[in-house]
Amino acid sequence: MVFLARDPFNTWVQHGAIFKQGRHKAAAKLFLSWITSQGFQKQGIATWTWSIRKDVAPPAGLRPLADYKQTSVNNFNAFMADRGAVERFRSQIQLYVGEVQGSDPADPTGSLGRTPGAF
Repeated sequence: MVFLARDPFNTWVQHGAIFKQGRHKAAAKLFLSWITSQGFQKQGIATWTWSIRKDVAPPAGLRPLADYKQTSVNNFNAFMADRGAVERFRSQIQLYVGEVQGSDPADPTGSLGRTPGAF
């Protein structure tokens, strides 16, 4: 990855949780423990992007994420909350690459539609 000194770029956090009523809480806890472990963060994450751990260095050639003043995880959340801005951005992308085509791998039968929950 290459970041110019003044160009803004998006960053966001990925969330993980163990559902209170989940059937396999021990497996969920084991998975979250593994994915946030120092070993996995060093070998599986920090080889290409920033780790969530402060004790794991960023990939070669990158500074710690906090050193980049042209990004903020809060800015991405604010952008996503502004549905008008999201739709304008979506329209710009569609102008260049066209409409999304094909089935959604998360919904191969098409039962959820393009906007799940918007029934």
